[in-house]
Amino acid sequence: MNREVQQRFEKAAECIDDAEFLLESKRYASVVNRAYYAMFHAATAVLLTKDVIRGSHSGVISAFGQFFVATGIVHALHHQHLREAFDLRQESDYEAHVEVSETEAGNMLHRAMDFVDVCRRACG
Repeated sequence: MNREVQQRFEKAAECIDDAEFLLESKRYASVVNRAYYAMFHAATAVLLTKDVIRGSHSGVISAFGQFFVATGIVHALHHQHLREAFDLRQESDYEAHVEVSETEAGNMLHRAMDFVDVCRRACG
């Protein structure tokens, strides 16, 4: 694993740690933000192993589907979870009326942890 890939996984782990702290602190919208970014950094890392670089969130999400889901390396459910995390993160960050429940935040954190693990395995 090259240094840049390793750094992205380190960022993903840091985001997971942050999300766990925020969940304990009942900061549910912030949990969603950190969980999504853990997934984003893990997806970016695994794409780098194929020399795929994308400059936008939607580009990373799309390329993850193209290079890892369409090829059967990763189950489509993980791509769906990445897309859903992006959507909920967008809503909770930018829409004043969106409230995130403890259950939603906890589910998002667990999905992010699973996603990061799947991406690590896909590198090996």
